[in-house]
Amino acid sequence: MFKRLAAVCLAGAMLTGCTGLNIGVDTLLAAPKLTEEQSQIHQALINAVGNNLTLKYPKNGSYRSAYVIADIDDEPTDEAIVFYEYTGADAAEDGLRVNLLDKDEDGKWYSVKEIAGAGTEVDKVILTRMGAGNRMNVLVGYQTLSGDEKALEIYSYRNDDLVRVGTSSYSVLEPLDINGDGSNELVAIRKITNSETGQVTSKASLLEMNSDEVSLSQSTDMCENIVSYAKARSGRLADGRRAIFVDAVNSDGMLHTEIVYYRYSALQNPMQLRSEKLLPLCTRQPGYYSADVDGDGVIEIPMTTPMLGYENAITEEEPMLLTTWKQYKDFYELEDKYSGYYAVSDGYAMMFPSRWADQVTVKKDSSTGEAVFYKYGGDINAEMTELMRIAVAAKQQSQAYTYDGYEVITSMGQLDYLVKLPTNKRESLILTIDEVVNNFYVIEG
Repeated sequence: MFKRLAAVCLAGAMLTGCTGLNIGVDTLLAAPKLTEEQSQIHQALINAVGNNLTLKYPKNGSYRSAYVIADIDDEPTDEAIVFYEYTGADAAEDGLRVNLLDKDEDGKWYSVKEIAGAGTEVDKVILTRMGAGNRMNVLVGYQTLSGDEKALEIYSYRNDDLVRVGTSSYSVLEPLDINGDGSNELVAIRKITNSETGQVTSKASLLEMNSDEVSLSQSTDMCENIVSYAKARSGRLADGRRAIFVDAVNSDGMLHTEIVYYRYSALQNPMQLRSEKLLPLCTRQPGYYSADVDGDGVIEIPMTTPMLGYENAITEEEPMLLTTWKQYKDFYELEDKYSGYYAVSDGYAMMFPSRWADQVTVKKDSSTGEAVFYKYGGDINAEMTELMRIAVAAKQQSQAYTYDGYEVITSMGQLDYLVKLPTNKRESLILTIDEVVNNFYVIEG
C-alpha cells in the first residue's frame, strides 16, 4: 500500500513545478503543493535565508505542514512558523531550523527570526494557551538521535521576538480536555531512570507552565517492561470521558494498550492498576494499533486470535488472524464490540455479521493479494465455498475490476476498496452488498 501511495504522491509532485526547493520522501507524503499564502511565506523565507533548504514536516499531531500559520501573538493577523534544514553549500550550518515570519504594514511577509531546533526531525507541533496571562505558546516536539524520548521546546512570540520559554522531554505528548473543564490539558508520558538501580519506569502527568517554568503534576504510573511507545491517540471511552490510548511495545516485541484518563480528580491508568487482569486481554502482534474503527469517537482496542482452520495448521502461508475490537468499560472491563478480518497493510476491516460467527475463515489469494472469505468446513483446503473477495486498487485501475464483477464499496484518497460476490446466491452465508457496506470500515493509521 505504501508503494502505491508513494507512486501517486510522486506523480502529483512532478506536476507542481516547485523550484528552489529540495523535495524528498517526507515532502512527497505531505502533499508539497503550496497554497498561495504558503508560496508567499516561502518566498519571504528564501529572501531571508536563501533557497538551499529542504522543508521538514511534522510526523505526528494535528499540524502536518512545514508551514504552521496561526495567530500566536493575539494581534489581528496571523504569523507563520516554518521548519527546514539547509542543503548544498549551506549545509555546514547543519541541523533543523525554525523561522518565525510575520506581516508588515503592507501585508507582506518577512522573516522575524531564525533559531536552531532541538532535534533532527519535527515530531509534532501544538498551539495552546498556558502559563502567565494565558498566553498562546507554540510547543514543538523534536525527535533526536538518542532513544525514543523526544525533546520539547516551548516558544512564545513576545515583543517582536520568538523566545524559548521552557523545555522538557516526553515519550508521548497529547493535548485534550481530559478533566472536562472546557479547555485542553497537556498529558505527557515521560521515562524516569532510577539513578541508583538504573531501572527505567514511566509516568503520565499533566504538563503545566507557571512563570515560564515547566512543571508536572497529578502523575500516574505506566506499565513496566516497556521498550517504547509506538502510537498514541486521544479519543473517548464508551461512557463519554476523554482519554489517551497508548500502544506500548514490551520487551517481547508485543503490543498492548494503556489508557490514561481522569477520575476522582486525578489521572488513572486502569491497565497498570489491574495489569494481571487486563494486559492478557489486549496484548497482540505488532502493527495492530488502537483505532476509532467506526468514527464515533470511541477508541477500540484490537485483540487477535487465529482464524478458523489456522489454530494448529502448518502452512506455507502466514496464519490469518481474527481481530476482535474491544472497548474499555468502567470497573476494569474490556467488552467485545466487533470481530472480523483486519487487513493491516491495506488499512481496512471487514467485520463478521453474527451469522458468520464460527462459520467463516479467510485466505489470501497468492496471485492477486486479495482477501478471500470462505465457508469453513473443518480444514483449510481448495474445496471450500467462496463467499466473497476484497480488492484494494488505485482509482485509475478500478474500472478493470468492475468489468470483472467487482463493486466499489468505499474510497479513501486515491484508493478504491472493491468487493466481488458470487453470482450464485443459494449459499445462505453469502452477504448482500448492503451487508458488506455496513460491515466494512477503512481504518486510518
